[in-house]
Amino acid sequence: MKRNKKTHLPMVMKAIWIISVVFVAYLSLVPKIEFPIDVEGIDKVYHSLAYLWLAAIPFLGFQRLTLALASASLMIPFGIALEYGQRFLAMGRFFSFGDMIANLIGVIVGVALGMLFKARLSVGFQG
Repeated sequence: MKRNKKTHLPMVMKAIWIISVVFVAYLSLVPKIEFPIDVEGIDKVYHSLAYLWLAAIPFLGFQRLTLALASASLMIPFGIALEYGQRFLAMGRFFSFGDMIANLIGVIVGVALGMLFKARLSVGFQG
């Protein structure tokens, strides 16, 4: 029996999402990392892009809309927890409400793009 390669996409996307969550947690809790572009406020762009990614990927990994939305929505408390973690664990890192807002914006845009992309694939959601 010939297997369809497309059936592996959700499993691969779930793995990418889990790796991405771990990577964002790592980057959030280690001592401050210097990025190539150092412009005032660029860290907010980095935050938004990271959380956009974390919120969009579940829409490619989960077939059910409720699971995709729940997984993407969990990135909001995840981002908040990491900001509080910076206060207590990471040297050279600082708690920031601005970063939390940037994370939230990223999640909102990520959910919107994830749903749009999923709809464009016309795979649809189950349930």
